[in-house]
Amino acid sequence: MRPMRLIAALGLTMGLSALVPAGTGAAEPAAAAGPRITVDEVDYQFGQVPQDRAVEHVFKVLNTGTKPLVITRVSTSCGCTAAMMESSVIDPGQTGRLRVSFNPHGQKQSVTRTVTIHSNDPERPTLPIKISAQVAVPGESTKAPAPVKRAHPPEAKLELKAACLKCHGPGSPSQKGAKLFASACSACHGASGQGIAIDREIIGPPLRLVSTTVKTPAGITQVIAAGTGHPRMPGYAKAYGGPLTDAQVASLVDLIIKGFPAR
Repeated sequence: MRPMRLIAALGLTMGLSALVPAGTGAAEPAAAAGPRITVDEVDYQFGQVPQDRAVEHVFKVLNTGTKPLVITRVSTSCGCTAAMMESSVIDPGQTGRLRVSFNPHGQKQSVTRTVTIHSNDPERPTLPIKISAQVAVPGESTKAPAPVKRAHPPEAKLELKAACLKCHGPGSPSQKGAKLFASACSACHGASGQGIAIDREIIGPPLRLVSTTVKTPAGITQVIAAGTGHPRMPGYAKAYGGPLTDAQVASLVDLIIKGFPAR
């Protein structure tokens, strides 16, 4: 190559290299736009558990996106499994906690259940998580367990039917606060929020905030409005198929926070 052409070629190369910042190398992927959900585990094994003892595990739910992640609801594949988010909104870069409990009563051998998180992640609006356990049946127990005394048979679906509203619904469309709690909530949670259990089976957990995992107004609102995924706690807000207005839900939240404080 002639000297003048060589100098020109070198000049062009240097000019182009000057446009590329030093040390950048290959282009790095941009942060995911919008909310993005991920969990620390998608398949958790409790191992061997006794048939008469419930077990619990807390999953970490992360938002790796750039906008707030909203958990709209959590559903489970069986009534023996309950799941509840401690917060329904997770800011970018933050972590939330999903508390999952499994009651092995009546189960035996290998058991696998699914918990599904529903969120506003546009790429993954539903995220399934599996839990499994090896339920150990007491060797000396050969008789069938005594039937559990129930006020009514268990419901397989999360819905408030007309018959349910006689015991679990408002006495009137305008009912709020303590009167609404007495009409819609006390049948399962007790007249003073103490909780109700029949033959060691929890029908409705106590609502004293000192013993609950959800203590914030936003979290309690989410539980009442959208439910927990457990067949005994469907969504009570009208947006989720229930009978209560937003104002009625808010009155229950206020009652729980002021009447059952975390003391």
